[in-house]
Amino acid sequence: MAKKIIPKQIVCDSNVFINLLRNDKKTIAVVAEIGENNIIMPVITAIELVKGTENKNELKYIVDFIMSFHSLQLNNKGINLSLEFVKKYHLAYNLGLADAMIAASVVTANLQLFTFNVKDFNFIKGLKLYYSPSISNIKKK
Repeated sequence: MAKKIIPKQIVCDSNVFINLLRNDKKTIAVVAEIGENNIIMPVITAIELVKGTENKNELKYIVDFIMSFHSLQLNNKGINLSLEFVKKYHLAYNLGLADAMIAASVVTANLQLFTFNVKDFNFIKGLKLYYSPSISNIKKK
């Protein structure tokens, strides 16, 4: 009997969802590789996407888009870890608030993060990044 491979859930950074909205072929291929049902959107990313809308039609479209993905919430442990990340990495690496919150939610959920901006995250201890086998230009640390 063949061993069944259980797909992993992967949290995606905001840039992945923005690329999906732009119909970027490379991003669409990676999402297909992971499996759309295995993609998780951090609540911070959902807020960023809603904040980027300019009218009611865009807002409705983005809300529908957000609802098509599983959501990763930030719990109290994640909020505290976000603060620790900012204290530890803000001055040396210019870690931003949204990235700190995304990283903390991924770490506390014990998942992996897929991003096209590895440099924004690769210094965070305990954060596991997902590297797509089909994209060779994203460098591992």
